[in-house]
Amino acid sequence: MNNKKTNKLEFYEQKWFKLVCLFAFFGWLFYMIQTPFEIDKNELIELNVTVNKEWKSGGTKNPVKLYFTVNEYSNRFGIYVGGIFGRWTEVTETLEPHRKIKIKIHKNNRYNLNKETEVIPIYYLKNDKSDIVFNEEEFNEGEKSSDNRVVGFFIIIFLLGLWKILTE
Repeated sequence: MNNKKTNKLEFYEQKWFKLVCLFAFFGWLFYMIQTPFEIDKNELIELNVTVNKEWKSGGTKNPVKLYFTVNEYSNRFGIYVGGIFGRWTEVTETLEPHRKIKIKIHKNNRYNLNKETEVIPIYYLKNDKSDIVFNEEEFNEGEKSSDNRVVGFFIIIFLLGLWKILTE
């Protein structure tokens, strides 16, 4: 009888299992983040409002980057990443107190107006000097640019994980 010591790995320690899990996880992740978020201007309604309070930052992890209130409605309005992508100063200067602005919201959100707990996202911002700060098309472009950075980050992480598994 030959006493051979076999160094058999458990199935979850084998390369093929790790590769399958890596591809499945990142496949699911890309599927989840690839749903496009685009605004159609036919779905928006325009509101003429006056800024009440200064804007507040939504924070780095919050998709709503700026909050502000207006005199005409009791709810808050929010600007997502797409609205301020690369235009932070221009947007914040437009949101000064007592300034008249035009905003557009999605038509489904008109029922949330005057609900104090609601934050209604805006997809269009025009100041009283008749300068458009951002519109639906620029919002969509900003969202795509932001999404591209996230996808790039995940591709780098995927390649590092793949390299680690293959070099074991």
